[in-house]
Amino acid sequence: MTEIQRAELKEYLETILDLYGEDEYEEFVEDIVYHYCERKFGVGREESVKTFYELIKEL
Repeated sequence: MTEIQRAELKEYLETILDLYGEDEYEEFVEDIVYHYCERKFGVGREESVKTFYELIKEL
């Protein structure tokens, strides 16, 4: 993902993470992130989920 895409996803995550706890990441948030990235950026599941967990460490 480009830096611009990562920044957009990070901003989106700040909203999503207010709604879900860490114990719900795998069950719910991974799918939400994947569908967002696929629709918005054309990025597949593996890269989307990997980027999600990288960004979580930054927040």
